Amino acid sequence: MSAHPPRLAERLLAWWLPPSDAEFVLGDLAEQFEGDLERGRTVAAIRYWKEAAAAAWQVRRPPPSLPRSRSPRGDPPVFALLNDLLTAARTLRRAPGFTAASALIAAAGLGAATAIFSVVNPILLRPLPYAAPENLVMVWERERDGSNSRMGYASVVDLATQSRTLESGAALGYWQPTIAGGTGDAERLTGQRVSWRYFDLLGVTPATGRSFVAAEDAFGLPRVVILAHGLWQRRYGGDATIVGRTVTIDGGPMEVVGVLPADFDDVFEPGTQIYRILGYDVSQSFACRTCRHLRMVARIRSDVTHDAAFAELNTLSRRIVAEHPTEYPAAGINLVQVQREVTRQVRPALLSVLVAALFLLLIAGANVANLSLARAARRREEFAVRRALGAGRGQFARQLLSEGLLLALAGGAAGVAIAWAAVRALVAQLPADIPRLAAVRLDLGALGVAALATLGLGVLVGLAPLATAGGRNPFPSLGAGARLVGPRRHAGRSGIVVAEVALALMLLVGTGLLARSLLTLLSVNPGFDPDHLLTLEIQSTGPRYDTDAAVWDYHDRVREAVTAVPGVEVAEVTTQLPLGGNFDGNGIRAQDRPLDNPALAPGGQRYAVSAGYLRAMRIAVIEGRDFTHADAADSAPRVAIVSASLARRVWGGEPALGRQIQMGGGDAPWRTVVGVAADVRHTGLDATELNGFYVPERHWSFANTSVTLVVRTTMDPAALAPGVVRAVRSIDPAQPVMRLRTGAEVIATSTAQRRLALMLFAAFGTVATLLSAAGVHGVLAGAVAERRREIGIRAALGATPGAIVRMVLRHGLGPAVAGLALGLAGALLLTRYLRAMLFGIAPTDPVTLTATVTLLAGVALTACLVPAWRAIQVDPVTALRAE
Repeated sequence: MSAHPPRLAERLLAWWLPPSDAEFVLGDLAEQFEGDLERGRTVAAIRYWKEAAAAAWQVRRPPPSLPRSRSPRGDPPVFALLNDLLTAARTLRRAPGFTAASALIAAAGLGAATAIFSVVNPILLRPLPYAAPENLVMVWERERDGSNSRMGYASVVDLATQSRTLESGAALGYWQPTIAGGTGDAERLTGQRVSWRYFDLLGVTPATGRSFVAAEDAFGLPRVVILAHGLWQRRYGGDATIVGRTVTIDGGPMEVVGVLPADFDDVFEPGTQIYRILGYDVSQSFACRTCRHLRMVARIRSDVTHDAAFAELNTLSRRIVAEHPTEYPAAGINLVQVQREVTRQVRPALLSVLVAALFLLLIAGANVANLSLARAARRREEFAVRRALGAGRGQFARQLLSEGLLLALAGGAAGVAIAWAAVRALVAQLPADIPRLAAVRLDLGALGVAALATLGLGVLVGLAPLATAGGRNPFPSLGAGARLVGPRRHAGRSGIVVAEVALALMLLVGTGLLARSLLTLLSVNPGFDPDHLLTLEIQSTGPRYDTDAAVWDYHDRVREAVTAVPGVEVAEVTTQLPLGGNFDGNGIRAQDRPLDNPALAPGGQRYAVSAGYLRAMRIAVIEGRDFTHADAADSAPRVAIVSASLARRVWGGEPALGRQIQMGGGDAPWRTVVGVAADVRHTGLDATELNGFYVPERHWSFANTSVTLVVRTTMDPAALAPGVVRAVRSIDPAQPVMRLRTGAEVIATSTAQRRLALMLFAAFGTVATLLSAAGVHGVLAGAVAERRREIGIRAALGATPGAIVRMVLRHGLGPAVAGLALGLAGALLLTRYLRAMLFGIAPTDPVTLTATVTLLAGVALTACLVPAWRAIQVDPVTALRAE
């Protein structure tokens, strides 16, 4: 065993101590170390470090290599800094009110900014977790109006095989399978059907097993799947032997060929738990060019620019459309980088909230700086005495900077705690379909940003008195002789108040616009009655449901069982739920309105429903009639009900009843329109596309194994939910029941993003308003206190209380009015970026602007009243004697 002391401690001490002392100190420590070795090397090493640190502290002299780094007292810089921090700590401890208020205000601003940055960074700023993500693009077909459209499989194949600028391409299709076996009951999963190149294109290798191969990607070949890591852990306990085994999916066997890495994050369909090979063939009916239900992701070659790929793909598109002129609405391709495309919906909200959080941080910093200025004014005699004793501007700056850094450090520590809790709450509130939501956490990047913000805040707070006092030697002006003070004395603090009020007004305007927009949105008639409505998704998979008739019979038995539950008025099924987050668009052709290009036929949402669906949803039938049970008979004529918007789109103002329409492919049956229903908002309350059609579910070309059961109740639907679920399970306990929601919850889910943005803006705006009011009050209260003698003289010379109040209010309301004017200009400039989040109102809505200006002006006036009251209570005799 070596008997040498810890080399790092020995070298540091030798560097630190003067040569005259180093030899003796190191020798004594070495002897002590040898004696301590009898108690163990660890004990000896710990004691050596402890004694070395004590020796360094006692000597406190810099090494010869740093002769110019001494402080004015001859101490090394580290000890000078330590002394300044200890002095600052003692000073702050003597002002607990100021210290606590400053730390809490700083914590609010730093916590909010850190939390929001923790959300925005992985979603919008950090590169996607794939190989060369800048080369990944989404490829869309172009509609006649230039908007994006999904693709048919044949189009994907043409572009992927004919392009020379794309390294590879893959098709993605939505899939919701039901899995059985493993741990737990049968459950429905969020899945995707993908081309075999999908994972290779992303640069992702399964952690266990392998990826898909080309030979498997054809219709009718072996059914293979890849599991997400979370599903593998949760359902199969991380069993590595799962690879090569078969699992039961949708009632049939599928082979597991791989398990994805734990850190794999699918941004195209967040929350995907399982992947199946696409298995399409261009000869299949569902793989046609007009079957536009697939998305295409591609990788541009590393030596090709985005513009070059865009130009080539558009050339290919024009050639393909020329070869198939009746199967495309227009020629052209839209090419969008994946990161921009997958964050398109959430980008405006997240950036707006990030700006709001930064505004709050600036307001918090300004408020703490204002408190620091006020405290510096109260310490003028202390500064004057220290100046008289020889303290220079540098020493003042070091002391104030140390105090500011300690305040900011306390606020930063509390802010990190606030951010940690806030991030957890935000993740729970954010919609589950936001990409990269799993990556949102308080990570090192967010902590680094918090540290930089804390440092900046500390410098601002510490040096604000120096920066605003003006002059090379400002502190004598704070001494005992500076008694009569005027407006110029408070210019710095007033300027900070102007900035606070301006930023607060911009936040309040944003809050007001979002609130009015949400209220306007919620006042929109969704087309159905959400009150006393319960919705849940049911599924029918497995050998028992291998025919369409078996599936439809299961739906009928479920409806009968649920209708028998006390409190249930009616229960019906539909393949889609308005505002439910799903879609099933189909082209509609009218027999009496033939088109040269069938691809230009209008599209509409398909609802395959049971007979009483419209009554259960309380969707009004404007013309004609509703479905009856007779319409579902095998021998009954094929009928349909169309939405009012679709009727106008196809026939203008002419009657729609009795017309013949065809939905889907060219071999679909013609159906007679027997009714026109009121429009429903399917994709959102702000939806402008309202086309839709209804058909009896037994008369569609196939049975949907996953449908939504809508239950109209005579009592609170939430209270009936357990009984409804039991009734469903009584028909077939093996089938999963999912997404149990009331009608109100369906509406709330559709507006979740707007609600969250409003909640955050409202919270930030409220805090900003309170801080601005505190700033106005603080400046005015400080001015009244410092001008007490002047106010006494004015009163003695005959100034009336009204005149004194007007003087005080002018001093307080002046910065507030300037801040309101500046904030209004800033709001008019910045709120246009909120346009994507607004509904029914303009970013320059005069009602919102007027209301917010009035509110903040009222708050500022209220903040002035207490200092004004104190001013008129000043007794001239007492004020003059005190001075």
